[in-house]
Order: sequence, then C-alpha cells, then structure tokens
Amino acid sequence: MNIRYGHLFLILSALALPAFLYAQTAVADSLARILAVTPADTHRVILLTDYAWEINELHTDEADARLQEAIALARRLNFPKGEAVAWNGLGVVEEIRGNLARAEQHYRQALRLRRSLGDRRDVGASLNNLAVLLEMRGMIDSSIVIHRENLAIQRELKDTLREARALFNIASAYQEMGLYPEAQRELLEARLILESLGNRDEIAKVYTQLGHIQFELDRYPAALEWYKKALALRVKKKDPGRYAEALTDYANALDEVDSSDLAINYYLQALTIWKELDDLPGQAKIFTNLGDANKHAGKYAVALDYLRQAESIYLSLDDKQMLMEVYNVMGDTYGRMKKFDKALEYTNTYYKIALESKDGKYLQGAYKDFSEVYSGMGDYATAYEWRVKYDEYRYSRLDEKIGSEFARKEALFADQKKQEQIEAQKRELRVQDAELASAQTRQLALLGGALALTLLAALLFNRNRIRARANRELAAKNDAIQRERERADSLLKNILPEKTAEELKQHNIVQPVRYESVTVMFTDFKGFTTIAEHMTPEALIAELDRCFRLFDTIVEKYGLEKIKTIGDAYMCAGGLPTPNETHPVDMVNAALEMQRELAALMAEKVVAQQPVFEMRIGIHTGPVVAGVVGSHKFAYDIWGDTVNTAARLEQGGAPGKVNISETTYHCVKEYFNCTFRGNLPAKNKGEIAMYFVDGRRETVDGRR
Repeated sequence: MNIRYGHLFLILSALALPAFLYAQTAVADSLARILAVTPADTHRVILLTDYAWEINELHTDEADARLQEAIALARRLNFPKGEAVAWNGLGVVEEIRGNLARAEQHYRQALRLRRSLGDRRDVGASLNNLAVLLEMRGMIDSSIVIHRENLAIQRELKDTLREARALFNIASAYQEMGLYPEAQRELLEARLILESLGNRDEIAKVYTQLGHIQFELDRYPAALEWYKKALALRVKKKDPGRYAEALTDYANALDEVDSSDLAINYYLQALTIWKELDDLPGQAKIFTNLGDANKHAGKYAVALDYLRQAESIYLSLDDKQMLMEVYNVMGDTYGRMKKFDKALEYTNTYYKIALESKDGKYLQGAYKDFSEVYSGMGDYATAYEWRVKYDEYRYSRLDEKIGSEFARKEALFADQKKQEQIEAQKRELRVQDAELASAQTRQLALLGGALALTLLAALLFNRNRIRARANRELAAKNDAIQRERERADSLLKNILPEKTAEELKQHNIVQPVRYESVTVMFTDFKGFTTIAEHMTPEALIAELDRCFRLFDTIVEKYGLEKIKTIGDAYMCAGGLPTPNETHPVDMVNAALEMQRELAALMAEKVVAQQPVFEMRIGIHTGPVVAGVVGSHKFAYDIWGDTVNTAARLEQGGAPGKVNISETTYHCVKEYFNCTFRGNLPAKNKGEIAMYFVDGRRETVDGRR
C-alpha cells in the first residue's frame, strides 16, 4: 500500500499542543509584563523577539507587529545581531501563515545580516532554516546546496550533533529526489556520528530513514531490520507518538513480507496509542493499514469495516489524498471478493478525485485497476483499452521521472563541484596571504644598509620561484582540464549520435530535424513483472544488462541508432541521424538476430532451471522528428505517430516473433518471407495491417 510514514513531526506537534499552549501563555504573559517597563534599548529588542516567538502559533498578527517593532528599534540602535533574529522570527511567522515565498525573503535577509557579522554559528542556523523552507517549496536542488554549506560550517565549528543533523537533512532531500544511494551514504555517515554521541532519539530517526529507503526500493526484509532497530530505541512513555509511528513502520514491512497476521498485532498497538492521544489522523492511517493487512490475510469483511472507519475520519477532515488511498484499497478488496460492480464503483470514485487533483500516481493506479476489474467482469475489450492507457501513461511518467532525476543530479553535483572549487580557491588565497605577510615581516625586520639589498635579492628570487611553481601548477591544471574536456567529449558522443554531439558542442543547442523515412523498433519481455517478483534486484538488473548489451552490439553491427531503454523495453531506430535507404532491411535483420541470440541465451537458462525471458518485437516505418531534450542531462529522442505505432505493434506482437507493419512489409518483402496475421486496432488510425517475419528469402542460386 502507499501510505507509509505520514507527517510525523506535524502529528507530534499536535499531540503536545495543549501542554505547550499552557506553558506558552504563561511565558508570554511574563514577557508582556517585562516589556511594559523596559526602555528602548538592545535588551528590549531581544525581549520583543522572545515574546513574538512565544505567541506566533496563535497570534500571528501580534507576533508580526512585535517583530517589526524589534527590527525598527534594532536599526535605530545599530544592533544588527538583534535585527537578524527578528527577521528570522518574521520568517517563522510567514511560514506558519503558509506564505512560503515571503518567509524565504525574511530568512534570506537574516542570513545576509549574519554573514556580514561573521558569526558562523548563526549563519549555520539561518542556512538550515532556509534549506528546510526550500524543501517545503519543492526546490530540492537548491536546498541541498544550502544544506551542504551549513554542513561545512558545522564541521568547521566541530559541532558534531549539528553536523549529523545536516547530513540527515541532505539525505532526506536526496531521497525525495529518488537518489537512494546518495541518501544512504549521507545517512550512514550521520549514523556513525550519532552512535558515537549515544543520542538515541537521533539514531532512531536515522534507522527509520534507512528503513524508508529500503522500503521504497521494495527491499522489504532489509527495511524490516532497520525498522526493528528503530523500534527498539523508541520508548512509549517518553514519546508515545513516535513510538506509534515506529510500530506502524515495522508493521508495514511485516505486511509486505507476507506476515500480515503479525503486522495486524503491531497496527493494533499503534491504534491504541493514537486513541489514547485522541489523534484522528493517526487513527485513520492505522484503520487504512489494518484494512490493507486484513485484505492480504483474506479477512475481507474485517478489512472493509476498518476502511469505512478510515473513510469516515478522512471525510470529516476533507483529506482527499488519503481518501484516494482508502478507496483504492476498498476497490482491491471487493475485486478479491469477486464483487466487481463494487470494485468498479470505488475505482471510479478515487479516479474522479485523481482527475480533479491531477494526481499522476493515482491516475496510473486507476488505469491498471480498471483493466483488472473489467477483465474480472469478462469485458476483455474494455480491459485491453484501459491496459493500453496504463502502459502509455506509465511509460510517459517513467520517461519524465528519469529525465527529471538525471537533470537534477547533473545540476546538483555541478553545484557541489563548484562549491568544492570555491573552497579550494579560498584555501589557496589564505596560503598566499600567509606567504605574503611572512615576506613583508622579513622585509621590515631586515631593512637597511647592505642587508636591504640582500633581502631584496632573496625576495625577488623567492617571487620568481613562486611564479615558476604557479606556472607549473597552472600547466598541470590546464592538462587536467584538457583531459576532462576529452573525457566529456567521449561521454557526450556515447549518449548522443556523433553528428548531433558535434552540433551541440558548436552551437550549444540542437535544432530538431524531421526525417521523412525512419524505421523504429520496440522490444519488450513477456511477463517481466512476474519474473521480476521471483528474482533479487541485483540478479534482475544483471540479466537486463546482459540482454541489452547483446542488443547494443547488434544495433551497432547494422548501423542503427539506440534511442533509449524504458524499464524492460528497448527502443532503436534506423535512417537517422544520417539518412539512408536500407534502414527497413537493416532493422528487420537486426530484429531477427536479436530473437536468435536471445533464444540461445535463454537455452542456457533452461538448462540451469532459471527464469527465462521471451521477447516481443514491433517495427514500423514512417516520418519522425528527432532532437535533443533537456538542458543538463542531454537525451537524444524521437517523436511522432511512427513511434506510437511501433510501440502498438510490439504490444500486439507475440513472444519470439518479429511483428512489422504493412508499411515496413512493402519495404522489405523482396528480402524476407512474411505472413499476414490480421489487423491491429489503433486509436485515431483505424486498423493497422500486421505481418510476422518468418526469415530471409533465398536468392535464385539458393543462397540467402
């Protein structure tokens, strides 16, 4: 299921609210009395910011007014440190109001003042506030750059606890971007620091986040181990909310490793806590999880009872996001009960919400669920239509996600590299300043008479030596830059056609080109999802890599252009970027060889009693537009109806066969034996005639 973690810190804040507000009111009243008799000095500036902090949750307008007063007074008194604190407080107020853009302006103003004062600890605090806010605004790339600057400051200050927290924040941002190896690396570094400090609460957070990474990668046994460690560190009496969350995480992983009955026990423990705390969102989340776990255990009536309780709460909270999850599980439950009318009703319900909210994840899920429900009802034509929608939408979202992740990663590490270069330059400047100061001191000490001449000669010699050394270093750097440039050229030509890469280097842009005749091929493995469920991720990736390397060799052999891989699908084209007249024949030859080589490879798997891949291939010839997309991670791609038709032909093909369109057939029929196999319905195109390629024709003298 999709609800895993919830808004933990928001929930905990709500739990502590009554006691917090009582203490807040008492402190605020005390500060108000002191302010009434405090003169307009720096102490008053501090009192105004403290008072605003105590009341900002309930009285944002009053807090705003007091902070504005503090800023005005600090400026009159030339008290920039107090002014920076007040600007930071205004940022918090705007954050509470939901005005995140204004909050960012105030945080940046506080940061500017603190940078001018040179207080590294205060600068680090402002950087942390700003980075967290940028994450809230969805500006993950920028937030990581700022988190890293804060990390450098905490290391400089040797504040190991704040260093670990900065690493944790960086990891969370990486995880949000889907950069799981990078996130895990930062978390493991934070873990070492926190374990040396013995900070149980912070260690539990790190263990939990490590579990989340494994969970999102579908490595449920590994996630279970991390959640178990986090749960062992949580104490119910000390922090019941976090203890309940730890129980829920552990139960989620248990449910995914087919231990649903055991998971239900942990969910019930968490539910008891949320009821004691009178926390409705927490209860609703557990009701949904209990519905899902009982569904997996085959207890459908119990599952529906829990799901209706969750629905009631989310309706009262008007939480449409979580309602979609509840209706999704309800539809699946009714589907397992073979009550397809009810399953269709709930799938329609969450589909409409997803359309209104433009939620891509649930739209994709609805397409798949519609296909399964209609299939269960025996309406296979409608089921097929929804399945086609699901496949097309899934591929488009996957393309978008991959492109976004590559672009973000490219920009992110470019910024990181730039920061490292800046730090290196600063270190060099400090060394040069130290050398210059030392030389000046010697010069002043030894001035006079004959010694002055001797010192001058020594100084000139030393300067020439430094200049020569600098020239050598500059030459070495130029060599390194040239090597990196050559390496970059090589990498660019590896991901783009050589002609396109040269155009990109010369003009920094690639103009789209229309090709009137190109042959496009799609391949896809039958039952890949089912096979993947029975293989480890490492073994699965290794098998795909082996197959795709084989395909790459064949594509290169026939002068074709690999476009991309999409999951277990492989896409290539012939007749571009340099047009030719042989591309239909070249493509069919390549397709037949791919099927032969894959069959030979799979024969080894049969002997070893390992899972076997069977492949469908679809080919179509027609016009396309080709170009480069992206500004950071370049990708050469093609567009047009020809591409869509080739994909449809692959979907309508058969394992072990090469399925071609009528257009391609007319281009290759003199060279290959083909069998007409019927028409394929295609949206907005009517029907497409299809042919199976049986093999190459023999020439008159009997040779192939």
